[in-house]
Amino acid sequence: MLKFLKLLFVLPFILTSQIAAATFKLSEESLDQVALKGSPQIDQIEAAFYNAAVEEGEESQKYSPELFGQASYSQTEERSLILFQPVFTPIKQARLGVQKKFKEGLDTSAYVMTDQRSAQSAFVGKLADATMTTLAFTVQMDLWKNILGRLSKAELESAALEKKRAQIEKDIQLKAFKISLRRVYWSLVANNEATKISRELLKTAKSQLEESKLRLKNAVAEADEVARYEAQVASREGTLLYLEYQRELFLKQLRNLLPELAAHEIELEKYDLQKNITEVIACTATIAQQRKVPYQYTHYDESVALLRQIKSNNALINSRYADADVKLFGTLKSTGIGSETINDRLTRGSYGESISDQLENNRTGFEVGVNFVLPLGEVKEGTQKVKELYDEKRLLNLINGTNVQVETTHLQLSRSVMLLADVIRTQKVSSEQLSKRLKLMRRKYEQARVGVDEIVFDQDALLNSELNTIDTQLQILNTLFDYLVIFTETPCSFNRN
Repeated sequence: MLKFLKLLFVLPFILTSQIAAATFKLSEESLDQVALKGSPQIDQIEAAFYNAAVEEGEESQKYSPELFGQASYSQTEERSLILFQPVFTPIKQARLGVQKKFKEGLDTSAYVMTDQRSAQSAFVGKLADATMTTLAFTVQMDLWKNILGRLSKAELESAALEKKRAQIEKDIQLKAFKISLRRVYWSLVANNEATKISRELLKTAKSQLEESKLRLKNAVAEADEVARYEAQVASREGTLLYLEYQRELFLKQLRNLLPELAAHEIELEKYDLQKNITEVIACTATIAQQRKVPYQYTHYDESVALLRQIKSNNALINSRYADADVKLFGTLKSTGIGSETINDRLTRGSYGESISDQLENNRTGFEVGVNFVLPLGEVKEGTQKVKELYDEKRLLNLINGTNVQVETTHLQLSRSVMLLADVIRTQKVSSEQLSKRLKLMRRKYEQARVGVDEIVFDQDALLNSELNTIDTQLQILNTLFDYLVIFTETPCSFNRN
């Protein structure tokens, strides 16, 4: 019983410490630290880069030297179909060589091959370890489709360019991911500011409701006045509930981006709103100084340049798609035989004898020829046209879309931010005037010169004006974030890398 009571006493402290440990203090800096530990989006970004790296590696490894070989041993107890035809058993075969492709359109290989076998028949007697050893060197050269390696070089260059572009895209997407985190953070800050304003106004509304109830009790006010204030309190509470709902949506979005935060309670750390507003204004001023598109602050122009090169290479590759494949090949080889007749009934050989036969005698030979593959019909030509159109449209879309995005983003930012800044100025003037009017209306209300509907209307107008100001400030931030996604190297303190 005593242990149970102790457990009941200690349990609240244990639960409190666990809850405290699970609370995450949210700031831009803490988000960066969590993002470094990884997320599904970062994994996806890196996977796209590694895919391009794999494709580039696979293209390059086609031209790496390769060691190849094969060895076999076979034995049988079968009987010869014809008496004078021997059955060779056992048979030992082996091949070992090196092969290499060159980007200039050459395929080469050098290998040594041995074949040792034994046999026995009534007519030829016994054949023991008769050995044949061959040394060969083969060259194959493309005469048309890939002459001088024009396709090989284009494919290699395209793969290398794709990898380089993937690295640029990776850097851009990682920056965009961090900005997406900042967007959610500032949405939560704006939500928090709106919540603070709404709570203050709810507090005021509740106070007014209590005053109206007291006035009703003293027969100074009517029941409809109390009802109007009760409706206002309910409206304020509804606004707070909606803001809480929005906050949960933002937190869900944040946890989707950073699953590590899924098990944490999230609280906003103290922030300096005025400092950040100053940074935003300074950053937009820096951007506004750039009359022309500041390509030095973006990597998109590098990506476009690489796309143009890839497009040129793909055009060459596709143009040869349906061409005939014609190759010249040649083989130089030397074959030695190790097979010495001992007597009428025995012939014996060895590996050493087959090699000596090559060294002591001229056993060389050669073979030269041409092989070709010529597509028949129009199917391959039709596929070629489709491939050309696909690559043309796909790459043109990427190039033109990127150029337009870069140019319009810069041209529109200054105009958009200036317009939104003007909106904020007018909203602030509106809030100041509404605040003054509300004080006057409050005084008139206390003097019974105006009704409750008028003062509630002015209070709602002030609330909406202040909430609209917060929304507009958030729009300015998002507009700036849109710019920083493209111009990732913009030199201003708000652009945190």
